[in-house]
Amino acid sequence: MLIIGKKRIRKSGKYLAHLAEGDLAFVGLPITEDISSKLKEIGFETVTLGETLVPSPEMGNISKFNANGREVPQRDLPMEIAYRQQYREWKDWHGTSYSGFSSIPYKRYPRKLTPPPGIELTIIQKDNKQFVIAGEAIVNGQTPDEDITHRINLMLEIFKSVEILQENLERYEIPRIRRLAWDVLPVGKMPWDQFQPKLIPLLEKASKGKKLIIAERLETVSMYKPDFHAIGKNGYRGYIIFGFTGLNLYIFETAEYGNATYVFEGDWEFLSQMTKAEIISGNLQKHRFVHLDGWADQVKSLFPSNYKKLIS
Repeated sequence: MLIIGKKRIRKSGKYLAHLAEGDLAFVGLPITEDISSKLKEIGFETVTLGETLVPSPEMGNISKFNANGREVPQRDLPMEIAYRQQYREWKDWHGTSYSGFSSIPYKRYPRKLTPPPGIELTIIQKDNKQFVIAGEAIVNGQTPDEDITHRINLMLEIFKSVEILQENLERYEIPRIRRLAWDVLPVGKMPWDQFQPKLIPLLEKASKGKKLIIAERLETVSMYKPDFHAIGKNGYRGYIIFGFTGLNLYIFETAEYGNATYVFEGDWEFLSQMTKAEIISGNLQKHRFVHLDGWADQVKSLFPSNYKKLIS
């Protein structure tokens, strides 16, 4: 069944009415020339069998929720004090200019995080025809309606149409997935003045004050001279990995305002193959540093006391 001309649906039931209980189906589309162009636009490099990615949160509200999750205000709870960072410029009575960062307190309702679904788009093939599907096969009567509805709405947001494909899973060639999550920059210590220009596309939409706040954070981590950098693509867009292989330490910093710094130990290759949803839901990070006063000291604490000799 083809769904077209809708921005989103509320429930999936009527779109699955032609399926029997227990039938397998896919939420996807045959890849036409127009769909192929759109796939390249959202990050598929060659539209080849097995390519998989989480759509960029910049595609729209549904894609943003899919990649990042959602914070829901708990209005039945007492308000709490939260902080937002702000960059300010001012002059004193003598005309001397000053600038700096500050954490501004404000009241808000506590937030509850709804984890990101992390639905990936994958290129598969049946005979000589290619399809793009959202997630794995659904099972009519077993896969939750909320899950199916989200996949349908994700496809509608990106492609303006979606189809419930009834083909049996056994008839598809299911390839080994090749995720397109990170651009790994050349290994070797890269000075900040060489790394900074590569961040311009990630910062271009931020306001002047937020750009300065974000850039200061990234420069602070770069000061410790990581062995490599990896810049996130698609669902990871806005994240930068600073790798310190000698310390078995990997810092996931964000080029977006807000959010937090995540610190990991372990197999970099393994982590790079996981979705953001899997990382967060698995609580795989060693540390999570919120971007407030004291953040730089928290980052500093990750390194041995004599590490300054290495970065001086």
